[in-house]
Amino acid sequence: MLRASSDVTFEGTVLYERAGARQFLTVASAPAGSRGELRRMNAEANPRSEFWPIPSRSSKRICNVAEVYVSSLESGRVIAGRSTQRLTLRPRDTLRLTHLVDMDEETGLPLAMVTLDLDGQMLERYEYAAIEYSSGVSGGSVGDVVEAGYHRGRDIVPGYFLVSENPDRGVFVVSDGLATASIFVEPLPAGAPVGEGAIIEGATLTYTRGVRSASGGLLISVLGEVPFVTARLLADAVRPPLEGS
Repeated sequence: MLRASSDVTFEGTVLYERAGARQFLTVASAPAGSRGELRRMNAEANPRSEFWPIPSRSSKRICNVAEVYVSSLESGRVIAGRSTQRLTLRPRDTLRLTHLVDMDEETGLPLAMVTLDLDGQMLERYEYAAIEYSSGVSGGSVGDVVEAGYHRGRDIVPGYFLVSENPDRGVFVVSDGLATASIFVEPLPAGAPVGEGAIIEGATLTYTRGVRSASGGLLISVLGEVPFVTARLLADAVRPPLEGS
């Protein structure tokens, strides 16, 4: 599945559902295999193109996913006129979500995916209505480039590790090999209340917490496809600077 994301050149139409709303997207992978392009066809007239990174195909990433998810594989249904296999990824704890992935039996490309919450309720899903592949696969040493872009840093909370950081800007990105969350740290605005709040849209959680400290306080925000308890733990991992530092 990871190999297909970077090796197969394709274009198609996708139904995307979350938070009770539906969108129709046209998607295409770039010939270079480094990014994909999408347009939201029922959001506005003449929709602009948006771009998304191709997932890493690193063998290390596969091992990281296997550490925290239990996987199973079975025959899937027909999607976009193609036979599929159903890959189920169930978390080994309550710090991540369940993912049901229907992969093209021939190419391995995910043609449909459902994300479930801790109670088994659907948070969001997508499914191809039609897809066409270009002949062959992306050329060059794409696999080597994507492999080199995946680095596991120090563990932050159980099963989640640092993949990138910019301490000067207060931006940190963590992953468990599949799910990703970004943590943003900034000074607490004057007069802002302390405490926490959260908004969930589909599988994406936005969590904020204001904390007081000797240096004036911090506003911590967590954005990602993680459960509420995970966002809390990630915010707990942020430590205010020592006074005078």
